[in-house]
Amino acid sequence: MKNIFKNNPRIPLLFFISGISGLIYETVWFRMLIRVFGTTLEATSTVLAVFMGGLALGAVIAGKKADGSRNPLKLYAALELLVALSALAATLVMARLPEFIAPLLPAGGAPGAAAVTAAVRLLVSAGALLLPTALMGATLPLLVSSLSAGTGDSGGKISKLYALNTLGAALGVLAAGYLLIGHLGEKATAALAAALNFAIALRIFAANPPDRTPALTPAETPEGARSYRGMLLVMAASGFTALAFEVLWARLLVLTIGSSVYAFSAMLCSYLLGIALGSLYSQERADSGTDPLLLLAKTQGAIAGLALLGLAAFYFAGSGTLDIKYMYSPLTRAADIFHLFGWSLLIITPVTLLMGFFFPLAAQAGVKAAGRVGAIGPLYGANTLGTILGSLATGFILVPQIGTKFSFIITALLAVLTGSLLASMAGETGKRRFTPWMAAGLLLTAASFLLPDPVFNTINRRFSAHLHGFLAYHKEDRAGAVDVVFSRGAQVKSLYINGVAVSGNGDAGKLMSHFPLLFQEKPGTMFIIGLGAANTLQSGVLHGVKVTVAELLAAVREAGPLFYGNWKKDKDDGKFEVRLNDGRNELLRSRALYDAIIVDVTPPIYSSGAVNLYSRDFFKIARSKLSERGVFSLWIPLPCFESDFYMILRAMKDVFPHVNVWRFPGQPGFLALASCAPFSADFKTLERRIKNGKVQSELPYVTAKFMAETRIMNTDSVDKESRQYPAVTDDRPYTEFPLARLMAYSPMWY
Repeated sequence: MKNIFKNNPRIPLLFFISGISGLIYETVWFRMLIRVFGTTLEATSTVLAVFMGGLALGAVIAGKKADGSRNPLKLYAALELLVALSALAATLVMARLPEFIAPLLPAGGAPGAAAVTAAVRLLVSAGALLLPTALMGATLPLLVSSLSAGTGDSGGKISKLYALNTLGAALGVLAAGYLLIGHLGEKATAALAAALNFAIALRIFAANPPDRTPALTPAETPEGARSYRGMLLVMAASGFTALAFEVLWARLLVLTIGSSVYAFSAMLCSYLLGIALGSLYSQERADSGTDPLLLLAKTQGAIAGLALLGLAAFYFAGSGTLDIKYMYSPLTRAADIFHLFGWSLLIITPVTLLMGFFFPLAAQAGVKAAGRVGAIGPLYGANTLGTILGSLATGFILVPQIGTKFSFIITALLAVLTGSLLASMAGETGKRRFTPWMAAGLLLTAASFLLPDPVFNTINRRFSAHLHGFLAYHKEDRAGAVDVVFSRGAQVKSLYINGVAVSGNGDAGKLMSHFPLLFQEKPGTMFIIGLGAANTLQSGVLHGVKVTVAELLAAVREAGPLFYGNWKKDKDDGKFEVRLNDGRNELLRSRALYDAIIVDVTPPIYSSGAVNLYSRDFFKIARSKLSERGVFSLWIPLPCFESDFYMILRAMKDVFPHVNVWRFPGQPGFLALASCAPFSADFKTLERRIKNGKVQSELPYVTAKFMAETRIMNTDSVDKESRQYPAVTDDRPYTEFPLARLMAYSPMWY
């Protein structure tokens, strides 16, 4: 088995393909589980913890068994086969999880509902994902064991395998994020990934690799045990910093590359590409026989320094992103894709090059300390558990409590301390030679305190360039920066999330709230997804209905009184309540029926996660929560591709027998209403309802005649015009993938 790379040159290629399939699965499952958990930061972190936890478990178990296996390569092939089967099963199960879990969840307003809901979702989702992710995590220890003659030559193998697998992962991210899901759909994309696993297994079984004599596990020395435990701690700490930086980069880069599936894919690809290239370079050092501890210590110091320099670079680069388009979306044409990669490569890749260089060397040091190749499993597991803690701690504790800037500084300090631990493990000479590196890291950390907050300053510079007003509110929430700007003597109030305009105190929110209520006699309840600038909420309260709002961000709820003058009084009087949750999931677990359900999705239409409220599957949920004559209200924002507009209407018409569309002068979008009952009311009835609902106290121009003149599509025209387009579904999320339409210059309405 010693020359297996030479005799079986396709083995590294197969692990490269395995990396492609692994990240395709992760991308698809992440999308599916977001519909289970919701689009909150808590949901994202929990999904990551479940996924990475399975990988860690598999790595630890396989690491203990790898050295004793007579044919770890055949076992690896069997695992690839099981990954394919279990991944396909998990994909089918997770597609139905929201409906399966819904009856098990307590009602949204019940005491302790949030904790019980989170626990149920976590347990069920972990059950669906545990087997395929554990099988994936087991593959690296088995391959390293099968390709290594012993601990002395395992380092180069680890480097090469890790690099190729990570390069495959980067390609998998690009394939899934830019091509496969948008054109094939989620299930077909997962099926393609499974086909790659099948191909890997069949190729290895066809090669029929020979058995080997299982390696004997040498007796562990006290010194080796101490070094191994130290490397486990180092691997966990490095994993923590790696994921902490990834979370922080995502928060920074959303200000320059926006919130789209392409932006996220570009960022993750840049991250993985750096790790892969760094791992390839570390191959030259891995089997050199020299003690790598001091080099590893210096690498951690360099990671800290480069990350802090990247933070400073982002602050200064913010002056180059002052164009007004950044207050809507940096992605407005196909060429902007290169811009997304440019920022990601500049900020992320230099640091991840060092991370990629670090991991195989550190793993090899741990393997040598343990005296067995199978030790790679627990080392990989410790690193993975560190990534889980890094993601959770950064998202839940660091950013909400001290902000992005100081979270960067704390994470960089942890990298310096990890370097110090490695230097101390290298002895007195190592500590002495690391001292200048530690001093440089601490100096850069101290200098970073003087750097103005890059998040606040980037956003505020755009406001100063384009808005004539003052910043009334700013707060970094767990899921983004929330700002409220007053202009024209506080007559115009606007809400921004991550610097993007999402709502204001104009008439659009009032129209989408009043109109569905006017087509019913004495409506009593309303459900709103997204608080925004509280316009929709105020209009519902004014109309006399009890309003329930689902809002993702606590900071948006905190800013609510800035838009709604009677906030405290009306809330205390029970006229409305605001629940902090993803709207789709809050509606799914609701036991109540509503007379109106209002959805105002954050623009642009292709922003990440928006499609979950445009899909036919969501419209089915909404219909099941409406009263007999209830009305569903959806605002379709401009600019909008003509095809997206009709695909959304097609999805609505597939669910509701009656769909009408309005277009109002001066308003940036379309109002689509859907119901199981026809939108039929004579002028006299409408005028009476307009009066009883106090509509004209907010919108003096709204009359029965206005409602008739601004209706641009009735049910028949919606059916006729949208019939030629495919419906948006959870499995086929067309509106979130506009690249083909951007490249083809498809018609867009403004």
